Amino acid sequence: MDMSAPEIFERRRHHLTKVIDQLIDTQQFKTGKEICEHFGLSAAYIAQLLNSKRQIGEKAARELEQQLGLARLILDQTVEPKIELATAIEQVALFQMQVVQQQAFKLNPIDSTVSFNPDIFHLQAQHYAIQVAERYYFPSLKPDWWLVCDKELPVFGMCCVYLVNGLQLILEELGEAQDVYEFRSLDENRKVIFQKTDIEKIHPVIAILPATSTFKQQK
Repeated sequence: MDMSAPEIFERRRHHLTKVIDQLIDTQQFKTGKEICEHFGLSAAYIAQLLNSKRQIGEKAARELEQQLGLARLILDQTVEPKIELATAIEQVALFQMQVVQQQAFKLNPIDSTVSFNPDIFHLQAQHYAIQVAERYYFPSLKPDWWLVCDKELPVFGMCCVYLVNGLQLILEELGEAQDVYEFRSLDENRKVIFQKTDIEKIHPVIAILPATSTFKQQK
């Protein structure tokens, strides 16, 4: 028997709540916000899903499963999801830009067939790496280069800016005033000003690594 739309929305919401509760129970994360930061999700968006302000549609459910390292369709199953935490934690240090419009992108987790070469750069718990896609940031950043971001350091220089609308941008931070942040595009051609209310968080880029030297494909 097919479920009605409200039933499937409610089931997905219930299961998503359980997944977040289980992640907190592992004591690797203290809050839902930390979980969102770790998995590259917007905390504001997840809050809206959990409090039923937004429904979890088909596309959103599949994207959440991918980003949280869950099995496909697990949010739709009758049984509650049980998460294998170790695998989820390991994998989500690597992301790829999925360009949405011009230089704005979303972060797509990359599976573990791509491995980080620790001889070049040792990724610690507060680090994650983003692979540059296409030529939107060329020539400042070339396709397939990697940006290593730090979740804990104060904002400086080149940064990954997370907007409340769920998109990210790579910009150079120039300064902040009471209500705004001022940035410059990497090509130095334009200044960009964002209201602080439009920004969820900002992580500095601490290293830029050419593709060939950094990652090796696992056979």
